[in-house]
Amino acid sequence: MGRKVKKSNTLNSENCLQRLDDKTARRLNLKNLIYAGLHRLALCLPLIFIFAPPVRAETTETADTVYKVESIDVIGSARLNGAQIYEQLRIDENTLMSDEWLSDARRKLLGMAVYKNVFFALRKGSKPGFAKLIITAVDDDSVISEWAVGGEFGLSLVKPSPDISEESVFKSYKFGLVARNILNKSHRGAMLAEIATDGNIAHASMAYGLPRFAFEAIQFDSAISVVDPARNYLDTEAFGMKAQTLWTRQRGGLDLTYGLVWYSNRHERYALKNWPNLVSGPKIGIIRETRLRSFLPESGYKAEISVVPSLVNRKYATVEAELLGTNVRPQWGALTYGGKAIQIGRDHSTLRGELKYELPITTSSHGLRSLLYFSRRIGHDRNQSLRYFGTETVAGYRYHSAGFIGDINFKLSSDSPFSFHQTNASTELSSGRIAPAGDLP
Repeated sequence: MGRKVKKSNTLNSENCLQRLDDKTARRLNLKNLIYAGLHRLALCLPLIFIFAPPVRAETTETADTVYKVESIDVIGSARLNGAQIYEQLRIDENTLMSDEWLSDARRKLLGMAVYKNVFFALRKGSKPGFAKLIITAVDDDSVISEWAVGGEFGLSLVKPSPDISEESVFKSYKFGLVARNILNKSHRGAMLAEIATDGNIAHASMAYGLPRFAFEAIQFDSAISVVDPARNYLDTEAFGMKAQTLWTRQRGGLDLTYGLVWYSNRHERYALKNWPNLVSGPKIGIIRETRLRSFLPESGYKAEISVVPSLVNRKYATVEAELLGTNVRPQWGALTYGGKAIQIGRDHSTLRGELKYELPITTSSHGLRSLLYFSRRIGHDRNQSLRYFGTETVAGYRYHSAGFIGDINFKLSSDSPFSFHQTNASTELSSGRIAPAGDLP
């Protein structure tokens, strides 16, 4: 039998334009003001974290001697050689190995996700003021081969809200593969596919990165992705299809990114209906990241803001801002919170928020093996005549072994696939449920 859809008690398209009473109108205006305030705050807040001076450790009055790098020797691993590490750490003849630099360099090497641990030692150089850097690297045996291959398999059980469907549970399967040291040259590549039980692709992506440092375990120079908003609305972020090629240059603790992007809603399935069809042009952005992402992330934050002056339709110039923070307590786990805001031209805005808690369960001599996680996500897209919104609560279990991560989770979705409020009768309908103005979140 086909899916049973319950009759909704919300407004239909014929009476959606009814006159609002004063109380409902005031409530709607208040919600609009709150949303506008949150959206502007989400766009501006990352700038504070990007340009805030980094917190430095206290130092004694007598400073230690700081040496320049004469050479680098790597002991205990064949995955990266000295020349590759020179490139990853951006070392030149003027690099000074202060305590702060050594701490940052260690974090960068661990962020490549090919080593389990890294130890530094300095030896006297052949010239005054120079020292040899000895790196003892412990390979991460939770990844496969010198290419550092890993992957992810996941099963999601999705329970829609009762006012959408009486069907009990939908299923989707996720398959991913990643390599972080392809050809032993620090090249990185990844593929991901999420397939629903009816055979349709809910989410797919491919990415490839040339040798350069990535703060997170996986961060790439080139990527393409497609998302079905009817199944993964919260992952859509204004566009169903995205492609980008970006270069990154480090300057004073910041990552400066520049390149070309292509955002599209032109494909019938992978499109957010009644939204800008295409944004394409150069992208310029700034990123500051102090956290290290791994199976269980470390404390820190990521702040990013970028601008895309669209060349296809100039009125759709796009600004993107994102802020994520993680706090870790050894006995309590990790709490991650964050938000992302996108402004397309003057009228189209997107807002996403997430709160996630990860609780370690089992460990071994190789490190953390499994954890439980709980997350709550919310999303909202709007312009002058249309508003999409959706929420998602997830409880799951992740297990890490032999380079691969298993993930089983249960999702409770509200307003799934997605719902919208329409204020213009000429707007094309794209969902079976329409929310009245007074019911907007």
